[in-house]
Amino acid sequence: MLMAASDSPDPARFRETELFRKCREMGIIPASEDDLIRRNAKETDPAPDLSDENDRDDLLDLNLSVSGMWCPACAWIIDETLKKIPGVSSVSTHFSTDRLRCRYDPVQTAPNQVIRHIEKLGYTAALPGDGGTSEKKRETLRFAISAIFTMNVMMLSWALYSGFFTTLSGEAIRNLSCPIFVMATVPFFYGGLRIHRRAWAGFLSASLSMEALISVASGSAFLYSLLNLFRGSIHLYFDTASMLISLTLLGKLLERNARDKVLADLETFFSLQPTKVRLCPAHIPQGRYVAIEMLEKGDMFIVDENEIVPADGRVVEGRGAVDESALTGEALPVTKTPGGLLRSGTRVIRGPFRVRADATGEASTLGQMIRIIEKTLNEKTAFEGKTDIVLQWFVPVILTLATGTGLVCFFMGLSPEVAMIRAITVMVISCPCALGIAIPLARVSGISAAGRSGLLVREFSCFEQAARIDTFVFDKTGTLTCGQYVLREIIPLGPSDENEVLALAVALEQHSDHYLAIEIRNAARKAGIAPAELTSEKIFENGIAGYLPGTGEVRIGAREFVAETADVEISDSEAECSTLYMSVAGKPAACLVFGDTLRDGAKPAVRALSDAGHGIVMISGDAERTTAAIGRQVGIEECYGGRLPADKAEFVRSLQQNGAKVAMIGDGINDAPALVQADISIAVHSGGHLGKETADITLMRSDPRQILFFLGLARRVNRKICQNLACSFVYNILSIPIAMSGLLTPLVAVTAMLMSSLTVIGNTLLLIRRSDRPGPDGL
Repeated sequence: MLMAASDSPDPARFRETELFRKCREMGIIPASEDDLIRRNAKETDPAPDLSDENDRDDLLDLNLSVSGMWCPACAWIIDETLKKIPGVSSVSTHFSTDRLRCRYDPVQTAPNQVIRHIEKLGYTAALPGDGGTSEKKRETLRFAISAIFTMNVMMLSWALYSGFFTTLSGEAIRNLSCPIFVMATVPFFYGGLRIHRRAWAGFLSASLSMEALISVASGSAFLYSLLNLFRGSIHLYFDTASMLISLTLLGKLLERNARDKVLADLETFFSLQPTKVRLCPAHIPQGRYVAIEMLEKGDMFIVDENEIVPADGRVVEGRGAVDESALTGEALPVTKTPGGLLRSGTRVIRGPFRVRADATGEASTLGQMIRIIEKTLNEKTAFEGKTDIVLQWFVPVILTLATGTGLVCFFMGLSPEVAMIRAITVMVISCPCALGIAIPLARVSGISAAGRSGLLVREFSCFEQAARIDTFVFDKTGTLTCGQYVLREIIPLGPSDENEVLALAVALEQHSDHYLAIEIRNAARKAGIAPAELTSEKIFENGIAGYLPGTGEVRIGAREFVAETADVEISDSEAECSTLYMSVAGKPAACLVFGDTLRDGAKPAVRALSDAGHGIVMISGDAERTTAAIGRQVGIEECYGGRLPADKAEFVRSLQQNGAKVAMIGDGINDAPALVQADISIAVHSGGHLGKETADITLMRSDPRQILFFLGLARRVNRKICQNLACSFVYNILSIPIAMSGLLTPLVAVTAMLMSSLTVIGNTLLLIRRSDRPGPDGL
């Protein structure tokens, strides 16, 4: 074939062909014998170290929704099993959200293989949004069938138990026992199939869960009854085995319904990501629907009424209104006009809009929020880690206690039936689920309630820290004020008029990203003033300098930077304004006065925090007089101006050294050093990139009153966690000794176990119902 493709039909002359030379140049054919030796040695080298496999570019992410998990131990079993699959680099399953995320090598494995391994454990896995309803229907049907057969088993068992009081013939016992056995096989094998599979998987992976206790208990009763059936004895406990399975299925159905209510808000939020978008390429102006993955930055798309905006972008055509409540918690419609910003996750109320995409996928506002929420949900508190350790040993200890109880009863002279029943009672009354879900469910509820009210939580530990905070430090610009400066006045101090001053100012500030520079450029554009011709521009820490040919150096910036400028008195009505100073050729030229406005919730928030006994401080990079003026307006007495970002961080550190627990409220980016230093950091969202913020909490509505709502929510979440843990520990501490004493039957025990889990879930559900949207005062 090579000779046919080359210019030489003679194989002996192949080395002289152009094809041979090209192959050697490309490295397909070794250049020499030494090259061949090096290649052979390279092939025999040991495999490279892949210890940090998660950083490999050839790995893919897989996100799945997992149904059927009953406690955190289920998630641990899934993790341990999937880690053994070749090609799976990392896996993380989260009971609180019923979600799984893993990284895998597509060459060695595939998503369907991962799903198949999960299903072998007795769980159901699907892509998020798929199969949830059908899975619930299957579980309901499984319980209904098991319950029908269990009721018939109980009815016939009552007839059989009459043999304890009257004499039954052998034929009568067989006529009653055989139908009981046949009907009991349905709830035990069909109803308990997943329970037994999960228990078996737990034994194989040495990670036992509640299913192991139920499976061993019901299996012991079933096998003992089967043995007595062949003996012709009336000591049959098929009813116990059937009821254990049926009550467990009923309890888990009730738990799932309650958990679905807890997770409803989060699932609604996660489902805001559209799967399709109406893309408008140049050759199809009317647009066509394509998969959301095809949308890229700079593309044009159309979004109609009642549709969810799929990406961040600017409105090119169209006027209307959108509902941003999913992001901010504020249900009021927001008007949008050409040039306005549309954020992903918002719903169009009136439209349509033609939009140019600025950020798509995970880079969009919704994508960033989902990634942050998932990260927060995946994190565990220090105390939760300790409860996980307890859970790993809980089931083995209970199995040991149950076995010991049965043996002690038997050697004390009690009958084998009594000893077995007592051991079964110990196994089924203990409740690791209540202990396992106490913290995760409260965490989900707190994050869900916060998100519904426009609070984006990055660190769940801030809920615990909130109770210790005694001092709040506020930044000024963009936090208590809107951060939208308007050039109120230009005060000429020399021969130049206002237009000439503005031309010099815009020339110096035309390349700056500072908010005052942006306002100068806006004012010049509105007035139709072009920049002056300056040269030799230099940027300093607190100002900018340039050279005006024929005149001299021009400076603009802070008072300290423009040292030659004479003092200019600002009236009391303008004391809250920010001022830039300008000099030309070493002489005062002008003052540029910028005004900002207070946020609507600034005064109520400060007043409420102060009334609650918290210390309130304001710190700003603006001038002392301006900072003090804003402080007087909002009611803050302790104000500090002229502080750089490093100075703010040092100020927070000094408060902490004096024993204060500090919450820092800033803009999330410029105040990063102080936010990192604080015990709790709160950022007021200004529309920037959420991924660049370092705060524990982001106020998506940019309303300081949301701080009050968070403090109240944190108190309720902490209280629910304490109540749930106390309920779980007290229940297990009291119930296990009672079961060992023989005062309870297995049916009463399993009912008590299920009620303890439902109590924890119901208590957490109260948190969701009480955490409605904050009122006007933020509470």
